Amino acid sequence: MEGTFLKRLFGIGNEWEYQKTDYVKGGAEIHLKARKEAIRCPHCRSGKVALHGTRDRRIRGVPVGFKSMTFVVHVPRCQCRECGESFDSSPLLPREGAPTPWDSPDLLADSSGS
Repeated sequence: MEGTFLKRLFGIGNEWEYQKTDYVKGGAEIHLKARKEAIRCPHCRSGKVALHGTRDRRIRGVPVGFKSMTFVVHVPRCQCRECGESFDSSPLLPREGAPTPWDSPDLLADSSGS
Protein backbone atom coordinates (compact mmCIF):
# COMPACT_ATOMS: atom_id res chain seq x y z
CA MET A 1 0.00 0.00 0.00
CA GLU A 2 1.43 3.32 -1.00
CA GLY A 3 2.51 5.71 1.78
CA THR A 4 0.79 8.63 0.05
CA PHE A 5 -2.54 6.80 0.25
CA LEU A 6 -2.10 6.18 4.00
CA LYS A 7 -1.06 9.78 4.60
CA ARG A 8 -3.80 11.44 2.58
CA LEU A 9 -6.67 9.18 3.60
CA PHE A 10 -5.77 8.38 7.21
CA GLY A 11 -3.21 11.04 8.20
CA ILE A 12 -0.39 8.52 8.73
CA GLY A 13 3.00 10.18 8.31
CA ASN A 14 6.31 9.01 6.88
CA GLU A 15 7.41 7.88 10.36
CA TRP A 16 5.53 4.65 9.69
CA GLU A 17 6.26 1.83 7.26
CA TYR A 18 3.44 -0.24 5.75
CA GLN A 19 3.84 -3.98 6.40
CA LYS A 20 0.73 -5.78 5.16
CA THR A 21 -3.07 -5.83 5.10
CA ASP A 22 -5.08 -8.70 6.59
CA TYR A 23 -8.68 -9.01 5.47
CA VAL A 24 -10.72 -10.21 8.41
CA LYS A 25 -14.44 -10.79 8.76
CA GLY A 26 -16.12 -7.44 8.34
CA GLY A 27 -13.06 -5.35 7.55
CA ALA A 28 -9.33 -4.95 7.17
CA GLU A 29 -6.31 -4.70 9.47
CA ILE A 30 -3.44 -2.55 8.20
CA HIS A 31 -0.11 -3.41 9.86
CA LEU A 32 2.45 -0.63 10.37
CA LYS A 33 5.83 -0.40 12.06
CA ALA A 34 7.87 2.61 13.12
CA ARG A 35 10.81 3.53 10.90
CA LYS A 36 14.04 3.24 12.89
CA GLU A 37 15.18 6.72 11.85
CA ALA A 38 11.98 8.24 13.32
CA ILE A 39 12.58 6.84 16.82
CA ARG A 40 13.98 9.33 19.33
CA CYS A 41 14.56 9.06 23.07
CA PRO A 42 11.83 11.11 24.81
CA HIS A 43 14.27 12.02 27.59
CA CYS A 44 17.39 13.26 25.73
CA ARG A 45 16.08 13.32 22.08
CA SER A 46 18.96 11.10 20.90
CA GLY A 47 18.41 8.91 17.84
CA LYS A 48 20.83 6.29 19.13
CA VAL A 49 18.46 3.62 20.41
CA ALA A 50 18.58 -0.15 20.78
CA LEU A 51 15.42 -2.08 19.92
CA HIS A 52 14.22 -4.80 22.30
CA GLY A 53 11.11 -6.35 20.72
CA THR A 54 7.68 -4.91 20.03
CA ARG A 55 4.13 -4.88 21.32
CA ASP A 56 1.06 -4.52 19.15
CA ARG A 57 -1.30 -1.60 19.54
CA ARG A 58 -4.67 -1.72 17.79
CA ILE A 59 -6.23 1.57 16.68
CA ARG A 60 -9.68 1.69 15.12
CA GLY A 61 -9.86 3.87 12.05
CA VAL A 62 -12.67 5.39 10.05
CA PRO A 63 -14.82 2.75 8.32
CA VAL A 64 -14.47 2.48 4.56
CA GLY A 65 -17.92 1.82 3.19
CA PHE A 66 -19.41 -0.67 5.62
CA LYS A 67 -16.06 -2.29 6.41
CA SER A 68 -14.16 -1.64 9.62
CA MET A 69 -10.54 -0.45 9.47
CA THR A 70 -8.08 -1.30 12.22
CA PHE A 71 -4.44 -0.25 12.33
CA VAL A 72 -2.18 -2.78 14.02
CA VAL A 73 0.85 -0.74 15.04
CA HIS A 74 3.96 -2.66 16.02
CA VAL A 75 5.34 -0.39 18.77
CA PRO A 76 9.05 -0.98 19.48
CA ARG A 77 10.46 -1.29 22.99
CA CYS A 78 13.64 0.77 23.07
CA GLN A 79 16.59 1.69 25.25
CA CYS A 80 18.57 4.87 24.65
CA ARG A 81 22.28 4.28 24.12
CA GLU A 82 23.04 7.83 25.32
CA CYS A 83 21.11 8.15 28.60
CA GLY A 84 20.13 4.50 29.23
CA GLU A 85 16.37 5.17 29.61
CA SER A 86 13.91 2.49 28.43
CA PHE A 87 10.73 3.47 26.59
CA ASP A 88 8.07 2.36 24.11
CA SER A 89 8.31 4.43 20.95
CA SER A 90 5.19 5.52 19.10
CA PRO A 91 6.22 8.31 16.73
CA LEU A 92 3.34 10.75 16.48
CA LEU A 93 0.64 8.41 17.78
CA PRO A 94 -2.07 9.72 20.07
CA ARG A 95 -1.79 8.52 23.65
CA GLU A 96 -3.96 5.50 24.45
CA GLY A 97 -7.60 6.44 24.91
CA ALA A 98 -7.18 9.92 23.38
CA PRO A 99 -9.63 11.04 20.69
CA THR A 100 -8.17 11.04 17.19
CA PRO A 101 -8.70 13.87 14.66
CA TRP A 102 -9.97 11.62 11.84
CA ASP A 103 -12.64 14.12 10.86
CA SER A 104 -10.17 16.99 10.52
CA PRO A 105 -10.47 18.40 6.97
CA ASP A 106 -6.74 19.23 6.75
CA LEU A 107 -5.88 15.50 6.75
CA LEU A 108 -7.34 15.22 3.28
CA ALA A 109 -5.87 18.50 1.99
CA ASP A 110 -3.60 18.22 -1.00
CA SER A 111 -0.06 18.88 0.27
CA SER A 112 1.20 19.71 -3.24
CA GLY A 113 -0.57 23.08 -3.13
CA SER A 114 -2.96 22.38 -6.01
